[in-house]
Amino acid sequence: MFRRNLSPMPCSSQQNQSGAAMIETVVSLFMLAVGLMGTLAMQVKGVNSNQRANLVTEANILAADMADRILAYNSDDIASDDDDYAGIYTGSGNAQDNSSCLDDGCDSSEQKTLDTYQWGQAVSSSLPGGTGEVQYADGVYTVVLKWSQSDTFVDSTCSGIGDDLQDTSTEKACFAYQFRL
Repeated sequence: MFRRNLSPMPCSSQQNQSGAAMIETVVSLFMLAVGLMGTLAMQVKGVNSNQRANLVTEANILAADMADRILAYNSDDIASDDDDYAGIYTGSGNAQDNSSCLDDGCDSSEQKTLDTYQWGQAVSSSLPGGTGEVQYADGVYTVVLKWSQSDTFVDSTCSGIGDDLQDTSTEKACFAYQFRL
């Protein structure tokens, strides 16, 4: 008798399919890697934005702190401000701690020295590479804070403010706060 082989013969389309699953897997892994790289880039931008927002908030708090110190100093005779706080610069590091005057009451020069020291300590501990500066012109106080930051937020609010700043670095982030007594 004649027997017929009923087993299926491999056809040419099945032979062309070998390895297709491997290519599909490689392509899907590549697409997953691209998606994960995009997610990572968004995460890095989010962290940088949060850090920048935190530092700007710290700068705002520090500028308001100095404004409060100046206002408290001038509260006795606010009609005639003698611009005693003009020219403060925390980057020089020569402010002295004279907190001992707090026990007996500080006179005006001791109070300014104490305020300068305390504010300089707060600036250096809150802002990386931070400097603080106070200027006075035409009845307007300008408090300028600068700090090191690794993104593009440099010279952000200080363009055109205080051409005679002691900290002239333009690679630093900058925050300016102006007020009038």
